[in-house]
Amino acid sequence: MKKVSYKVSLGGIISALSLTLMFLTGFMPFLVYLIPALTGAILLIVYVEINARWAFFTYVSVAVLCLFITPDKEAGFLYIILLGYYPLIKMYIEKISNIVLEWIIKLGIYNAMIVLYYQIIIRIVTSSDLTEEIGEWGKYGVFIFLGITNIIFIIYDIAVSRLKDLYVKWFRKKILDKI
Repeated sequence: MKKVSYKVSLGGIISALSLTLMFLTGFMPFLVYLIPALTGAILLIVYVEINARWAFFTYVSVAVLCLFITPDKEAGFLYIILLGYYPLIKMYIEKISNIVLEWIIKLGIYNAMIVLYYQIIIRIVTSSDLTEEIGEWGKYGVFIFLGITNIIFIIYDIAVSRLKDLYVKWFRKKILDKI
């Protein structure tokens, strides 16, 4: 069993790294979607090294501080609403033995949260209406947009699994075990 000091220090280091990355969204706005995705994936280190509960508390601490520190509020809300906790619940969803049901749940969560995210962004952060911007694509623009983002989400989901495997099977064995 790992000591509490180890758990707190690892959670603090991951929180500091996550907040530093989220702060960078103010200087690199072209990474407004990539940085929250990467920051959420970093929480898997806490999940693997300690447990899901500590990873969730680390997410909560980053999410709260993210509201105050992140200059790009769109990136902050994306982290809070979806990408921060998704890698953690993904691990639970993947314990289901039915892969079709897994993907139905994953895509259901994603679509519900992405709609919520854009509603918050439209109403709080920006003054423009997303549906007006997508309206140029025709009356099916919103559905085309959701279809494209669902494909990106599936790629992200697979990448998170690969990153976790890379951490556990390579980095942990080759680097951490030698320290």
